[in-house]
Amino acid sequence: MKTTAQSARRDFLKKSALSALPLFWQSDLQKPEVLSAALSDKKNPTILIRSSWNDKNIGDIGHTPGTLRLLERHIPEARVILWHAAPRPVTEALINKNFPKVKIVQGSFPSGDPDDKGEVMDAFRQADVYIHNSGMSMNYGLFNYEWGSTMSNLAPMYYCIENKIPFGLYGHSFDKFAPPSHLIYRDVLSRASFIFTRDTESLKFIKELGFKAPVMEFGPDGCFGIDVRDEARGLDYLKQAGLEDGKFLTVVLRTNTPHLDDTGKGNLMNPEATPEKQAEDHRRLDKVKALINHWVRTTGQQVLIAPEALKETRYGKTMLYDQLDEAVKKKVVFREAFWSADEAMSVYARTHTIFGMEPHSLIMGLALGVPILHARPVAHGRKGWMFRDIGLPEWLFDIDQAPASAMIDELIKIHKDYPLAKKKVKDAMAVVAKRQQETMAVVKKLATSSTRSS
Repeated sequence: MKTTAQSARRDFLKKSALSALPLFWQSDLQKPEVLSAALSDKKNPTILIRSSWNDKNIGDIGHTPGTLRLLERHIPEARVILWHAAPRPVTEALINKNFPKVKIVQGSFPSGDPDDKGEVMDAFRQADVYIHNSGMSMNYGLFNYEWGSTMSNLAPMYYCIENKIPFGLYGHSFDKFAPPSHLIYRDVLSRASFIFTRDTESLKFIKELGFKAPVMEFGPDGCFGIDVRDEARGLDYLKQAGLEDGKFLTVVLRTNTPHLDDTGKGNLMNPEATPEKQAEDHRRLDKVKALINHWVRTTGQQVLIAPEALKETRYGKTMLYDQLDEAVKKKVVFREAFWSADEAMSVYARTHTIFGMEPHSLIMGLALGVPILHARPVAHGRKGWMFRDIGLPEWLFDIDQAPASAMIDELIKIHKDYPLAKKKVKDAMAVVAKRQQETMAVVKKLATSSTRSS
């Protein structure tokens, strides 16, 4: 028996083509020839996706190839346009190499005359569906209180509403809408065709605020779709570092430190180095050191300290690697250079387990079949709950509350029964794959039911 939610979604998808019609067409829908044209499938729809939030964070690079792969796999007939609001040379090189059919456009959404001839506006004129990709940019007061950045995200959606273009969010997290922003976000996003949240806590949050998009469901972060590799660079790095396939733990940090090019403005993820934040880092990294010490002394295997973000190529060394005991340090490799997602994937494919304080290296690991442990700072948002939501609650920790011993015990469990840990990963990724198929079916139905002319 179908649930009420399933029936509602089915009815929405059946009606989506009709709701996109101009009003003067809707009034004439009793004519068979008009109804037939409205419901006919479009063979080669155009999907416009906004993504790639920066090149200095492995997750912000990884979202893009992950979601593009899902679109390619589930909607192969679609033409995809990738919108970068600002240049992203690292991500663009990755996309050009792995997705040569994807067209990349750059620039901010036009704020001038509606007859703007720029490539971004031209992309919107061609779009049958507009997607705002995974992340946490749809929040106000979480990172800042700047209306400009808020409107840069919402203005394209207002355009879609005005021009009857279906739009939605794919794998997003919601954490804060400082008043009165919730009124604006609720108004706009309730008119989205779909909102897929990458964690169920975000879904609960927006439902409590009264958001009422036709489809609001759990949908994993787009990064789960990632499969790009740079085997040449990855294998060369492993050889240079002396890391043996399957016999090293990867540790990925996120410290309370500013960007390397800090302009004096701190934010949630890159705060100013106050005494309070430094003390918090000290407590957290003491636990990470204990985990590394135990791994090396118990298993005899190596550790790779890898960068989740560019800034950790500095802070990870001074705040963790340099503080390790000399005997342990001999078995630890610190990666000094930041990397793109494809090289990271080729290295992660050979690691035993990944321990991380941010989720995206861990997502990449799971996509490769590698066990993970997520020791998250809860203040970084609801996104960490995604690992519970796909069936791995025992691998999720609050780094500020969990003792080092609890994380160490779970790591050693993984080591002692590695086949069981690998099966847990396989089962979790089966949950992810099912939701990917279901969410992409929604996108495909909207795209192929478009009434826009080709």
